[in-house]
Parts: sequence; C-alpha cells; structure tokens
Amino acid sequence: MTDQNRKELLHKTGELYKQFIENQDEQRAAKLAAVMKKAADEEVYIAFTGHYSAGKSSLLNCLLMENILPTSPIPTSANLVVIRNGEKRVRLHTTDGACAELVGTYQKDKVQQYCKDGEQIESVEIFDRYTEIDSGVAYIDTPGIDSTDDAHFLSAASILHQADALFYVVHYNHVHSEENVKFLRSIKESIPNVYFIVNQIDRHDETETKFGDYQAQVEEMLCNEGISREALYFTSVTEPDHPFNQMGALREELRRIEKQSKSTMQALTEQKVRNLLKEHTEMLKKDETGAPSFAEQLNIQTGLVQSLRDQLDEAEKQTTEAEKRMQEEINLILKNANLTPFEMRELAAAFLESQEPSFKTGFFFSKAKTAQERDKRRNAFFSDVAKRTEAEADWHMIDTLHKLAKAFDVYTAESEKLIQAYRTPLDISIIERAVKHGAAFSSEYVLQYTKDLAELIRKEAKREATDIIKVLSAMVKERVSKDVQTINDRLLPESEKLVFLQEQARLENNAREKTDRLWAIWEEESACPMHIDTEWFKSKKTRVAAPEQKQGRSQLTAQPMPKSEIKMEQEMPLQDQIKRFYTLSDILGECSMLLKQTSAFRERVKRLEERKFTLALFGGFSSGKSSFANALVGERVLPSSPTPTTATINKITKPINGNLNKTADVVFKTEDDITAEILQLTGIPKEPAGRSFTEKWEKAVKKNRLQEEHVKLISNFLLAYEKYQQYIQEQKKLTIPLSELKPYVAEETTACAVKEVTVYYTCPLTEKGITIVDTPGASSMNKRHTELAFQYIKDADAFFYMTYYQHSFSKGDRSFLRKLGLVKESLSMDKMFFIINAADLAKDKTELETVTDYVSAELVKEGVYEPQLFTVSSKEELVGKPESFYNQFSKVRKHLDRFIEVDVKKASAAQVSSEADKLCETVFQLHQSQHQSREEKEAQKQRLMLSFERTAADIEKRRNSKTIIEKVKKDTREQLYHIAQRLSYFANDLLKSAFHPGLQNGDWKKNVSKAMTTALHEYQFEYIQEIKTLDVRMSGFIERHINEEWLDHFQKTLNEDGYFSVYAGDQHSNGIQLKEVEPEIEERAFEQELKEIKSPKQFFEQKGKSAFIEAVRMKLTKITEAWIKNEEESLISHYTAHLRRLQEDMGEKAIAQITDQKETYLRGNAEGEHAKEIEMAYQACISWKNSDNTIKM
Repeated sequence: MTDQNRKELLHKTGELYKQFIENQDEQRAAKLAAVMKKAADEEVYIAFTGHYSAGKSSLLNCLLMENILPTSPIPTSANLVVIRNGEKRVRLHTTDGACAELVGTYQKDKVQQYCKDGEQIESVEIFDRYTEIDSGVAYIDTPGIDSTDDAHFLSAASILHQADALFYVVHYNHVHSEENVKFLRSIKESIPNVYFIVNQIDRHDETETKFGDYQAQVEEMLCNEGISREALYFTSVTEPDHPFNQMGALREELRRIEKQSKSTMQALTEQKVRNLLKEHTEMLKKDETGAPSFAEQLNIQTGLVQSLRDQLDEAEKQTTEAEKRMQEEINLILKNANLTPFEMRELAAAFLESQEPSFKTGFFFSKAKTAQERDKRRNAFFSDVAKRTEAEADWHMIDTLHKLAKAFDVYTAESEKLIQAYRTPLDISIIERAVKHGAAFSSEYVLQYTKDLAELIRKEAKREATDIIKVLSAMVKERVSKDVQTINDRLLPESEKLVFLQEQARLENNAREKTDRLWAIWEEESACPMHIDTEWFKSKKTRVAAPEQKQGRSQLTAQPMPKSEIKMEQEMPLQDQIKRFYTLSDILGECSMLLKQTSAFRERVKRLEERKFTLALFGGFSSGKSSFANALVGERVLPSSPTPTTATINKITKPINGNLNKTADVVFKTEDDITAEILQLTGIPKEPAGRSFTEKWEKAVKKNRLQEEHVKLISNFLLAYEKYQQYIQEQKKLTIPLSELKPYVAEETTACAVKEVTVYYTCPLTEKGITIVDTPGASSMNKRHTELAFQYIKDADAFFYMTYYQHSFSKGDRSFLRKLGLVKESLSMDKMFFIINAADLAKDKTELETVTDYVSAELVKEGVYEPQLFTVSSKEELVGKPESFYNQFSKVRKHLDRFIEVDVKKASAAQVSSEADKLCETVFQLHQSQHQSREEKEAQKQRLMLSFERTAADIEKRRNSKTIIEKVKKDTREQLYHIAQRLSYFANDLLKSAFHPGLQNGDWKKNVSKAMTTALHEYQFEYIQEIKTLDVRMSGFIERHINEEWLDHFQKTLNEDGYFSVYAGDQHSNGIQLKEVEPEIEERAFEQELKEIKSPKQFFEQKGKSAFIEAVRMKLTKITEAWIKNEEESLISHYTAHLRRLQEDMGEKAIAQITDQKETYLRGNAEGEHAKEIEMAYQACISWKNSDNTIKM
C-alpha cells in the first residue's frame, strides 16, 4: 500500500464513518473504525477459534514457542487475547469499557488468570519481544464457539470480522460436530481466508480407521462448505514427530500470511470496508426495519385502503340485498317443488268424490259407513300431501336456509336451531279449504283442485319461511352494522397511514440519494486533503488500575469418591447361596404336602440365578461409548472411530437361542420409521405422495428446496432401502458375522436404515447375564433416540454416562444431565456411573484432579449430587497397558461387580432367603402339630382360620386402598408445577442464547425467523424430555410405595401372627409404560412478538431484546400451562391405572399364597397323615437352619 493509497483509503473511510454516524448506525461505524485502526497500524490479524477445549491455547503456545496462554483440558479462554511483538506490557480492557496497563515486569501466571476472567476482563493484549511474531502481526485467541457462556461467543464474534485469516481449531474426535458446520457457514462470507485445523492428531488409531479414510471424510465435509483441502492441517502439540503432524507446514503458511504484501493488505481492508458499506446501505434501503421499501409499502397500502372501501360498499349492499335474495331463493324452491304430482291425483280424486253430497257407501248406504269412508279417504290423502310436502319443500327449504345463513355469515347456534325446526304448517283442513263447493266432479276438476291445493301449500310454506327470513335479515343487519363499524375503524387509521406512506415514499428518495452518495464516496477518485484526521478511529477508553482478581473457588463442589478401593467381603458368594437354596428345595420337594410351595420357591431361585442385567451407555458427542463398551468386553466388538459411529442401538449379549458366538442380528427400521425420521430431520411438512417408497422420496427431493445435507440424508435412506428392501418390508432379521458389522452401525449409507443390532459375544461380563446397550448420543434430538434413552434410564439395571477428557458438556448434554439429576433422587439405589474417558491425555495427577473436580462440580450444577465418577482410558485398556493413575478401569469393574452382585441382586436374594426361612417355619409348625393333642390341634386350627380371615380382610383393604393413589395424584400435580417452573427458566436461557448478535450476519429477518423456529423446536424437545423424566420418576415413586405397603408394612403385620407370608414377585419392576406426548407449537403464534423486532440496533442496543425475550417467555409459559392442563388428568389416569393394576395383581397373588399356606397347615393338622414326610422335612430344615445360610456378598 503506497502512502497515497493509504491516505486516500483513510480519507474515504473517514467520510463513510461520518455518514454512518449521521444515519445512526453506530454498530457498523464502530466496526469500520476498528478495521481502519488496523489498516492505519498496518497490522495483520491472525485469529484462532473453534470448539472449546480443542487445544487452541496450547497450539498457539506451541506455534509461538512461548508459554503465553493458560492451558487446561477444561475450558480456559474466557475472553479475547491479542498477542503482539513490542515492548513488554499487558493491556487489559474491562467489560465496563475501561482500560488498564501493566508495564515492564509482571507475573505470567497472574496475566494468565486475567485471560480466564471473563466476568471482569473483555480482552487482554500481551506485548513482548517474541521471536516467532513479526512486527505488525497480531495473534488472537478466542473463547470456544461452543461455549455455554453467551458472552464467550459475543466476544469472539466482535473481533473475527477484522481477521485477515481465521484458523478454526477442532479436536480430532469432534470434527463432525454440527456446531462446526454452523459456524463455518456463518463466518466464511466475511473472512477472506478460513483454515481448518484438526488438532491432537496423536489420538488417531490406525487400527480403528485408516488415516486416509479419515482425511477424506474431513476433506469432503470442508468441500461441502467451500473450504479447499489446501486449507486443512492436522496437528499435534504433544507428539511433534507424529507421522501425520503438519505443524511445520502450518508454520510456513502463517509466515506467508504474516508477510503478505501491502497491496494484499489494502485489498483485504477494502473488501471489509465494502462489506460494511453493503450492510449499511441494505439497512438504509430497509429503513432499519428489514421491511420492504416505502414505495412497495405504498402500493400495498393503496390496495388495502381501496379493498376496505370496496368492503364497505359491499357490506352496505348486503343490508338491502339479503332479504331480497333469501325471498328469491325460497320462491325458487317452492316454484320447483312438485307438491301434487300425477301419482297423487288418484288419492285426490277419491277424496273429492267423498266430498260430493251424493256420496254414499256401505250396505244399504248407511251413514256410518259413508262417514267412515270419507274419513279414511281424507286421512290417506292428507298423509300423502304431508309426506310429499316434507320431501319436496321442507327438506330443500332447510338446506337452502342453512346455505343462506352461511352465505350471509349469520350461521350461529341460534339460527341453526331456528332453521332446523322449520316445517310447513299443515293441518288436515288445508285439503278441505282447497275444495270448491258446487263444482262438478270430473277429471278436469281434480287437476284444477291439485293445482289450487299446491298453491295453498306454497303460501303456507312461504309464510313460515318468511318469518325465518325476517329473523335472518335482522341478524344480517346487526352483523353488517358491526362489520361497517369494524371496517370504518380500520379505514380511518389505514387512510392516515396511506397519507404517511405517500410522504415517506417521497422522502425515500433521500435514502436512495444517501446510498448513491455513500457508494460515490467509496468508488470515485477524490483529491485527498493534506491533513488526514485519524482521531475518529482511535480508542477512547478510560485508563484505570488493573482490576483485582477474584479469590477462591466456587463453593459448589461435588462430594468426592473415596480414594480407597472398595473391598469385597470375604464371605459366601451368591452362587454358593443359590446352590444352598436349590438344596433346600430338593429336600422339601420330597414332602408331597409342600409340593406347591416348594415348586414356587424353586422357580424364584431359578429366576434369581438366571436374572439378566442391562447396562446402558449414554454420553455426549464422540465421547467414546463404543470404545468403552469394547474395553468392558475385552475386544474390538463394536466399530469405534474418531467420527460419530453410533446411529443405532447396539447390544452386546451372550449367545442365546442357537445364535453363534461372534455373530450379529440386524433389525431394520420400517418404512414408517424411515418416513417419520426424514420428516423430522428435514422439516418437510408432510409425507409426499407416490406409488412406491422410492418414488415418493425422489419426488420430494425434486419438489422441495432442501439443504444439501438433507438431500444427502434422503439419498442415504434410498440407497439403504434399495439394498435392504426385503428386510425393511418383511421385517426380517439379517444375521451376519462380526467381521461384517461395521457398515450396519458406522456407515450412514447403511446404518441410517438400521433400527437395532444385537451382537452375540461370549466373555466374562456377558456370561454373568449382562447385556451392554450402546446408545446414540445423549443430546440427540431424534424422537426415537429420546424414547429409547428414557426407556433405558427407567429399565436398565445400571448405566454409564461418558464424557471426553478434553470436551466435557455441550448444551444438549447439560439438558440431559439435568434430567438424570431429577431421576436420580427417585431411584431406590444409585445406578448411575459417570466416566471421564481418554484420561491418558492427562499430563500429570494435578491436571487430572483439576479435570475431575471440574466435571464433578459441573455435574452438581446440573443436579447430579454425589456422582460416582471414574477416569479411564478405553484405548489403553483395550491394548492391555498396565493400569496407571489416570486409568481406573479395574476400579470401574469392581464397582460394577459389586453393584450387580450386591446392590441389585441382594434385594432379590434377601427375599428368596426370607422365603426359605418361612418355608422352614411352615415345616416346624407342621411338625409341632403332629405332636399336639386333639384339643390343641383344634385350638391351633381356630387360630389359623382366624388369622386367615384377618389377613384376607387386610389384603382386600390394601388392594382397594386409595392412600397411594392420592399420593400419586398429589405428587403428579406437584411435579407438573415444578416442570412449568423449570421450563420458564429454560425458556429465558434458551432465548438469550438463540437471539445473539451473530444473527446480523446475512439476512436479518430470515436469521431471526430461523432462530425462533430452532428455539421453539428445542423448547418442545425439552418439554417432551421433562414428561419422560416425570414418567421415570413416577415409576420409581409407585414401585417404592408398593414395596413399602406390601413388603414392609404388610409383612410386619403377617410376622406378628406367624402363619403366613407374601412374596411380591418381579412383575412390578417393569414400571410405567412411557407416555407419548406431542406438544404443538407454531412460529406464527409469535408473529406479533417478531414484528416488534424493528432492527438489530433497536433489538441489541435499545433494550428490545429483553422486552422480546420476556414477551416470548410469557407466551411460552401460557402455552406450557395449556399443555400441562391438557396432560394432567391423562397422566394421573395413566399412573393411577398402572397403580391399580399393581394393587389388584398383588392382592390376587397374596390371596392365592395365603390360601395355599392355609391348606398346607390344615392338611398337616390331620392326625397321623403325612407324619413320616413331615418328620424327614423337619430334620432336613433343622440341619439347613443350623448351617450358615445368611446372604453374604
């Protein structure tokens, strides 16, 4: 850039700056000043951004060969850090607009603390004589774009538009995150050079994925976003000699950017100014509102006012025309009504004949017979007349009056009732009134008579209809009067608006002139003044002292796990105890009178022995669930990859029902499943029409304007459908060897159509009856994934939640964790285990403890108190590396074993042990009865029967008890209230993050609309998750109360008598079936709130955002209250019906059990009978009781 060019550019932008200020566009004026300050200083800005915890700060330290920035596996950068070559000093820019400076010697760790203080410090500038930074170059480190703190994103966005080059850094395992794609799309238009760095390439495992395949996937993703493969770099800070490390090539590219020519710098500056100018002129065209031009609005308004005037004329016409048109319609009906057809004339002739004075009939023409015949003919004729009048007139009249009422917009409940009651008023006298006395009876007279009669009927019909028409006409007048008033009420302000727009359209030319003047300033050559005023782009910040750093850590800390290993008690294992139970059942099985009870006892022992356990794996995006599952079983069973693999539900279980080891059953989705998934993911409003599945979706791709990824999604489904059509249509299982599994779980062209995969694999874990379930990411917004996730939370015996060592929790993860926190308190035992995977990344114990403390504290923030937290390295466990300070896999196994063998099985085993004791007690009582006198036996029998009646009555009372039902109702209502409260808070946070300044990039109105759509979708999803959580909590609540009522309180009552015992069984463990909820919410419900967003300036600078968020939140609260009101009774009915079934089931089983026990006692009470069997059983029970038969795990 020559000095003359520089002066000319400064002069032009100075003039533009003045115009921006005059046009009240302070935001873009500030951006213009920042761009020109950079140009005046002739600096090159190189910015680094990306996912938080992707290693940006470590990478920059490595590139600059200085430990400048704070680094940690947990998020550290909380503000902007700008690093420059110069005299040693630090400049701090505070969030309240002040500036402080540290000159000379300073403590590096203190400066690094400032870099972490996002609350007080907005940005930090660090100057020193760095050998790796040329003069005139600034390196910029930003907070992660996926940061959960809104302020982090805002501070990043405020500087990125100035960058000459942007390096977007991602962790090796998180390349395919949707956040990456979103950010790249939002920024690539405004920054000339965008690069993509895949950091920590040392995490690559060639045995999992070939590097060439991984690189091709990344290149394809970037190509789709318009970024060339030359802008892609793979780096490793920890392993400089890694074969795929391109740190050297990256340094060379940075040197090239640093040394760019002045002409290149000027071109980049001009491009940035041009972009800002374009944004500013677009704002002028839309009058800062995003609305059409005034000329366009004037055309629309002119049409609107004319339309209102036409409506007024039409309304006034309706008053006079309504009654006239109605009369014409009913006249037409009556005219066309064939009331006296030819078929009627025979009856008319017979009637008329009977009216002649000379008419006589009967034997000897008796008067009675004649009168009787006259009545008969009169009634027959009138009946036919009435029937034909109803069919030919009344029905048509009712239909026409209905149509008229609707046509004139007076169809109300009142008018509908009036019209429906319409009947032509006929009585038998009408046929007599039409008779012309004295006329000679003939066929001609009969014809004339029927015409006269028809006319009489028409008059009656018209008179009745006219009464209704008068009522309808009055209603029309009333309605028109209101319409006229409404139209006039609208016409006056719209006419005033028309006058206003006519004036504004004239003034709009001024805006066009401003736009023309702005572009003229920029494009035309002009003679520069000798003196250039550069004050306009200089910082005006107040100088203050360096702020004091906040001391101490957050008081919100998690309860740490005990550091010592949990030791298993060296006592009798459960399997030995099960053998002893079988021994007892074998011995007592010899006693015929105990056959039924012994058989039931043996069945319960068998269930205990064969009980299967489900271990579910949840976790965030690319947290290593599949790798962890593989480490648990000791082999690479499930495909694992740095790209997300689990798009299906994958199970690992021991071979059953003839399945071979190391095979897998693949179950495909149905056509309906695939259709529902496509509709949800693409936003296509409804299923397209077509003769076949393939045809309709090929049409949908052509018909709808879909995003590229949605086209690819449908293409993948169609490819999978074509290949596996038979399995999809017939729902047949596909059995494959383990070596062929990868495409079905990890390659989207196949996995997209797979519903579930069950892998059969023999290992110590599966041999214990444990099935491992590897689920899709916990934050998945796929409806089916959500259903399955909550089903497994409810039904799984234990589950692990995985998080990655260097990338803890995203927004979606936190939402899911909050639900786990709510569920945790309702569980009878803590079945949640939290895993920090890839802990081999830890530099040392201190760093590992920092990460562990951070994750623990974050879990507590989301309501997961006292988490069972472990650090592991699945990678090292799989290759058999010795355990180290960071890899607690053996500890995980011990905790899991103890949980399954002790915590889970103990309750069931204790019940079986109690049953064994009760069985022995029964034998003892039977033995005692064999040695009693007849009187003692009779007294015993009486006590038994009394106890039976008392127990049966108690069972009946508990079966019909409403105590738990009332508790369920109360708890449901209480929980729904808290759900509404939580959703209100959620809405506030959601809207704050959804409507951020980044929406100003591109089409403002379109971005705002899209943000609203996305926010509403997330809100719906949150509500669905809340209801699912409620289902899980209520399932635990009901199970707990049933156990208390029947196994605790009732059993204590039974123990007082000593005759009976009740075994609950496992039926209630299935819990409540999760309820389907489909909340409906549409963006158009918020049209008014969206209309209030006038412009970015009004929204962000004039408190428009806070008012908007509050208005939307209030409306969402009302919508949620309506949802909850609609669901409340349904949920209560759902829960209480489930509870009643449980109570009924428990009652029936209890009655059956005590009845069997009573019959056994009565048979044993019979003198001399079964004495030998009872004696043998007695001796066996004595021996068994004397041995150590307590449950010890």
